[in-house]
Amino acid sequence: MEDLEIDLTSPKLGEELFKDAQGDLPIEVWIAYFWQHDLIDKEVFVWCVDPDDPDFQPIDPQQAVDQALPLVNEVIKHLRSNSPQKALVAALQVNAVLLHGWSRHQRGRGLSPTMQHQAVRAWVIRKFNPHPTKPKESKILWRELADKLFIREGKCPRTIRDEAGDIVCEADRHDSESPCVKALRTAVANLTSAMTRDGIPL
Repeated sequence: MEDLEIDLTSPKLGEELFKDAQGDLPIEVWIAYFWQHDLIDKEVFVWCVDPDDPDFQPIDPQQAVDQALPLVNEVIKHLRSNSPQKALVAALQVNAVLLHGWSRHQRGRGLSPTMQHQAVRAWVIRKFNPHPTKPKESKILWRELADKLFIREGKCPRTIRDEAGDIVCEADRHDSESPCVKALRTAVANLTSAMTRDGIPL
């Protein structure tokens, strides 16, 4: 990430985040939010890692440690040369590598890592699009957010569990009671609980 000093008070930020819901900006804002509050070391920070990224695949924990060690040395080098932003970039790479081998991010254990990543995007977008008269609410509806996050090429590709078994959503527009919307709301609730546990300001 080139800019860790994103202006989190910009009145245009919310609109830009909503437009770029599937892009880099929500994750960059998440990183900047933690960086500017000196909270990079908190466990929930790593929810921003996308497990569907081609570079992210579960690996043996020892292999993850072996890959992380040279990056740790790079972090130390940058800190000694008074280059904190370069050190942070290297530290984020360490985080990403270690996540490959972290048990909580192995497939099939607890909340889907994919939904953790989407929860980060949803939380960021909602936070910076506050409701004008309800401080704890967002002006972005959950169904609108699900559309922006999930729909690709006109259809939602998420697999959902139905009475008949697993089916592909294929919605071109979600309603407020759709399984995808409910899954997103649950994921964000889990994220906010984890943030509260880690002392992250909401």
